[in-house]
Amino acid sequence: AGRAEAERAAAEQALLSRAPPRVVLSGSLAHRRSCLGAYSLVEGRLVHGRPVWKHTAADRWIATIPGGSWVVQEGASVGVNGRGFLRLCDTSSALPHESSVGWQEYSSGAGGWVGAPSLECADQAAADQAAAREQAAREQAVHEQAAREQ
Repeated sequence: AGRAEAERAAAEQALLSRAPPRVVLSGSLAHRRSCLGAYSLVEGRLVHGRPVWKHTAADRWIATIPGGSWVVQEGASVGVNGRGFLRLCDTSSALPHESSVGWQEYSSGAGGWVGAPSLECADQAAADQAAAREQAAREQAVHEQAAREQ
């Protein structure tokens, strides 16, 4: 039992070392727009062996539920139940921003879970770097166009 516990702890530590300090949920949602935005990693907190992120401005948390799906839920539900506003049914993805599976949002009007195809979860640092590269490329193109026109 001691060895199994040590292996589990080592695996959790390795997973935490890969977890980004901030993730961003972006895209369009029909019903649960309050779930969009930046989430900060909650240091030292694991739920079902996975890291947890808290929204920077609202009572919204990204955590796993029994069975391994990721959900966005209220703080009172984290680690307690599977209720949520958004879910990512991808048990093979160790971290939500690594998944290629589409998210879903809960719609009481639609009677349950509906696809949210434009919703993305991204590592904020990686997203910021990509945006900076795109901005630099646009500026370079403008500069090159101006040089050609002289």
